[in-house]
Amino acid sequence: MSALQVLRQPRTPMDNVQLTTAILGHIQGLAAQGRRVRFNWVPSHIGVRGNEAADEAAWEATRHPAVALTVLPSIQGAKVLARRAAVCAAEQQYCQLVPTSRQAAWHKQATNNNEPLRPAQQLSRAEEVVLHRLRLGYVTLEELRDGFEERPCEHCPHMTPHPLTHYLLSCPATERLRQCVGPESAAALVRQFQKNLPLLLEVARAAPPPR
Repeated sequence: MSALQVLRQPRTPMDNVQLTTAILGHIQGLAAQGRRVRFNWVPSHIGVRGNEAADEAAWEATRHPAVALTVLPSIQGAKVLARRAAVCAAEQQYCQLVPTSRQAAWHKQATNNNEPLRPAQQLSRAEEVVLHRLRLGYVTLEELRDGFEERPCEHCPHMTPHPLTHYLLSCPATERLRQCVGPESAAALVRQFQKNLPLLLEVARAAPPPR
């Protein structure tokens, strides 16, 4: 009875989507040919002449060569497949970049193998930008220019060829953060700092990372 109810309801089925879609497609095809399809519900298979005949026909059909029927997925199913394919492709590309890209290697270490950021509180746009920049291990604009050697820190007199690394590992402006963790690489420190986001954001607001 429930199967007939599924076929009669106008909304998209939730279970057995491919099978239901295939049946409805065949019904529409027969209707387009001018044929009428009628479903009858019976309480049991046993002792009902039509059901016994249907069972025999189904058993006989299993002896015939298999017929492949291509059933197109529903829109929702297609979206799920597309998302899975996109995630798989992104993960493969990410794994290929880690051995050859400094930023990819930084991101892997800073995010604990690409673990998403799940803050306990709602972050502002500016706070999200700071966190993502730290997790990506970005380089400053000056570092991208030809002939760059070093630049002064924005928060102390130190000259450094690696502004972000200096900011995280040795700048006095971030000393409060380093007191909470042990000696780590710059990327590993970012991962550790994320365990205390309020303190990290407080320090970043008072002394923003280099840009």
